[in-house]
Amino acid sequence: MRKIPKIERLEKTRIRLFALTALLVVVSASLISPHSVSATETNYQNPVTATPPLARATTPSCVVTLARTQPFPFAGYSTPFTGTYSPPISCPAPWSMVVLDFSGSVSGRQFDRMATIWIGNAIVYMGTTPEPTPTGIAWHTEKDVSEYTPLLLSAQSYAIQVPNLITKIYTGIIYINATLTFYETGPAFPAARHPDMIVPLSGSWLFLFHRAPVNATPVTLPTNPVRAYLELWAKGNSCDEFWFGSQPDDYANANGLCGGGAFREIQVFLDGTLAGVVWPFPYVFTGGVNPYLWRPIPAVEAFNEPAYLLDLTPFVGTIADGNPHTMGFGIVNNGVYWQVDGNLLIDRDPVLQTISGQLTTNQISPGAAQSLSQTITNHSALFSFRASRSVKTAGFVDASAGRVTTTIDQSFSFTNRQELDLVNFLENLKGTETITTSTSTTGSQGTRRVTVSDSYPVAMTSAFMIPGAVASSNSNQATLRFILPATVDQSFIRTVTSAVSGVPILSTTISDNVHSEAVLVRSLTTGFNVVASGHDYEDYIMSDSTGLCFNHYIAAAQGLITVDIMRPAC
Repeated sequence: MRKIPKIERLEKTRIRLFALTALLVVVSASLISPHSVSATETNYQNPVTATPPLARATTPSCVVTLARTQPFPFAGYSTPFTGTYSPPISCPAPWSMVVLDFSGSVSGRQFDRMATIWIGNAIVYMGTTPEPTPTGIAWHTEKDVSEYTPLLLSAQSYAIQVPNLITKIYTGIIYINATLTFYETGPAFPAARHPDMIVPLSGSWLFLFHRAPVNATPVTLPTNPVRAYLELWAKGNSCDEFWFGSQPDDYANANGLCGGGAFREIQVFLDGTLAGVVWPFPYVFTGGVNPYLWRPIPAVEAFNEPAYLLDLTPFVGTIADGNPHTMGFGIVNNGVYWQVDGNLLIDRDPVLQTISGQLTTNQISPGAAQSLSQTITNHSALFSFRASRSVKTAGFVDASAGRVTTTIDQSFSFTNRQELDLVNFLENLKGTETITTSTSTTGSQGTRRVTVSDSYPVAMTSAFMIPGAVASSNSNQATLRFILPATVDQSFIRTVTSAVSGVPILSTTISDNVHSEAVLVRSLTTGFNVVASGHDYEDYIMSDSTGLCFNHYIAAAQGLITVDIMRPAC
């Protein structure tokens, strides 16, 4: 039986960590001064993002409801809302598109919570909820889930999980709506492409409390796979919610900080053999660092976290034997605990019931090359973390279309620089990850090469300060207050290029950039906010080599959108 953390214990840990996370980083005088802010923000409009809406089909559609204003009061990891899904009778398959609409509302006081949906034990959605206002907010996100068509063709059990805690202080009950919309096919909307088979790995979260790998339940795969992908969701918790702001173990233990250092790697094992690695994105959720940073514009992909996709096609020759196989997961430098789950996406040979193949190359070192340079004084420290690695896997499969060889080359680079001042509880953090993956597929039709280049820059400045007693404007008594100023810059940048037999076909670039600043000043005497304010912007740009351009810029201040423009050029 898997060890499941109790939500009450997590909340106590999270409250203790609030001041520690606030160690993220240095403050300008204008941010510290309450005179730089003109008002105390008490409400904010519903969350808004600059990401493009889904381009939905215009064919007739049917809706299947999974949850309608479903309340999540006190609910832990082991008490999800469950039901049975049935395919829509009025819109039989094939479908041109299937869309998950996920929305909710919450009022009062509450932390951000993680929401997850499983259908037929396959995880299909993960995101976080926003922190509410006293009067309440609502939010909505959408996701193309056409890839799960093999599961949606028949009745399936499903589960929606939103672990929540209700107390005299944290009063916000979260209400969730979830629907699936099925779009029929038409002349301009053919049936959506999808894997032939979805193989769930767990059906619930797999918790990793240590740095040693943990195995999921063994799965039996078909004997005729020609392609295999792992889609993986992963989230760090407690100190590891902000793993990229953690310090080396010795320093962290001596000063009551978060350990493990700033580098994390998710290792994926197939039958005990290291088969691939994932370097996680530095997510910041809607309560992260300073909650006024994210009102109403959240950090990158906070409401709809996509899965990491790991191509396991070179290994299909080793798993096409009809026997059970085991996927395992480990977190390098795990500081506290992580949770992971995922699915295997399988394409099968359309003719042969059994295929043969072989893994020809598996060049993956046991760990990345890591280095740390540090300068430590009595009350301050400077840390520079670096990591790098390369991965190469290759294999072939003899299928009905002939021999197909897949070769995957990857390069990874990580840097992270932190400046700490423990006297004033200040820190500066700046880091980035770059990942380049080139996949070559060679068969009778030639060679197709797809290269994905990712970059995850992040910078944070924040502090947690108690400057001493100051005179209250409403009385002659002095009052203590804490000051929590913060700035965050975060980006997701991806370029995808494809070529066939050396001829370029298409190049696409996505750049999602969020900048946010906030300050919170709260009286330690009364518990009320003296200053609470933030402003932020998001700039989302998508373009390709055909001339496509989507450039959406939004900005907000004091919880309200002040700028919303579609720019004509990329």
